[in-house]
Amino acid sequence: MYIYTDVVLNFSCEACGKCCRNDWQVTVDEQSYRRNAELFLKLGKQAEFQRAFIPIQGRKSLGEYACIAKRPGEGCWFLTTDNLCKLQQQAGHSHLDTVCQTFPRYPMNTARGIELTLSFSCPAVLKRVCRSEPLTIIRSDHPPMTFPSNTYTVDVFPDQQSLFSPLRHYFELEQHFIDILQCREMIIAERINLIKSTIFSVAALKHDDDFNRNLTSLFYRNYDLLDATLKPTETDCYTPDVLLEHFLVNFVFKKPFYTYGLQRGLLLLEHIWRYIESIRNQATDQVTDMQFTKAAIMDVEFQYGHNRSALLQQVRC
Repeated sequence: MYIYTDVVLNFSCEACGKCCRNDWQVTVDEQSYRRNAELFLKLGKQAEFQRAFIPIQGRKSLGEYACIAKRPGEGCWFLTTDNLCKLQQQAGHSHLDTVCQTFPRYPMNTARGIELTLSFSCPAVLKRVCRSEPLTIIRSDHPPMTFPSNTYTVDVFPDQQSLFSPLRHYFELEQHFIDILQCREMIIAERINLIKSTIFSVAALKHDDDFNRNLTSLFYRNYDLLDATLKPTETDCYTPDVLLEHFLVNFVFKKPFYTYGLQRGLLLLEHIWRYIESIRNQATDQVTDMQFTKAAIMDVEFQYGHNRSALLQQVRC
């Protein structure tokens, strides 16, 4: 089973070059390093190989053997003037390292199947969510796009949690949080606060045989509250708040509440939301509000995807 956000449908790279000019360090494992050494040897470009692939000295993370060099002010070593990848042109997409093959795809290995969404740090992805319609979750027997196997960003298996752990009901909690975030009769702050109160209420539930029933009752009370806010509205239009909603829904779908736990996941969600709001507060009208919202979303998404340790340092419990 493949479960994915509808933004992945018909996605294609627009060759803007932004991801290749970002500040992240693209690393390769030893196998990729050796594979490229053979390629450049065949091409008679050993000197370029030594400049382009720099072995990492000292302590390394798992799977990191070398990094790809950057040209001063020009981004990745292999980025051409027309924003294409010279390495891909020479050897094909499958020759690229895992990061370059995968981004902006965000594949996850879960008990429900392979789940997939996209990173909002990619300008082409932001263009796809410039719409009023809410994001939807699609289930299919077929993958919506190709991506490298065994490159999952997270593993989510709630049945492995302890019997009365709230994370044993993670998928129900995730969908509930998404439902709350997509209730547009509430302002964003009210939606965040309802998620917060829900997490506190879940933490207060007794760990006994009534846990499942009490959790379900909590969900029903929240849905009654959401239903009470419903009122006839005109056709929704695309606004900065709608874009922020799309981003927050996509963020929750990326499983931070499972990865870091409900409490720390909440702190991370609140921190990200407040950061975006602090940038938006500088706007003078709706046009600049949209511009600032897009810029803040791309920045914080980049931090979450490629500088997560620093971001998490800011939200320690």
